[in-house]
Amino acid sequence: FRVIRLLRILRIFRIVRYFKQLYMLAYGFGEAAQAIVWITTFAVFILYISAVVIARTIGEPVADDQNYMFLREHFGGILPSMLTLFMIMAQPDLEDFKAQEDLFTDHPGLCGFLIVFIIFGSFGMMALLTGV
Repeated sequence: FRVIRLLRILRIFRIVRYFKQLYMLAYGFGEAAQAIVWITTFAVFILYISAVVIARTIGEPVADDQNYMFLREHFGGILPSMLTLFMIMAQPDLEDFKAQEDLFTDHPGLCGFLIVFIIFGSFGMMALLTGV
């Protein structure tokens, strides 16, 4: 009997056809959801490519590097790199990076990479989502 009651609730969606503005909103929501899926796919692709690049360059520091543990923890593999880059993409707050002594002076490539990644990854993805 519960299933029959749930099916009766689904009848309300037929009403959407009779209200043009409500139909347009529902249709627009469906189209936006489809665009968000493609933007998410694109973001995962960008994250993966960036994670491979940074894991192969920064993620393999020399053993006497003063930031060895930090770099291995955050960029030691593709998955940790993707997670770190996703956190930077979602909220470009570099407090963990600033807490490391001489990280950006010892690794200027990391600084340049993060600047470009934040501009295109974080701000660019937010602009795409806002435009949808």
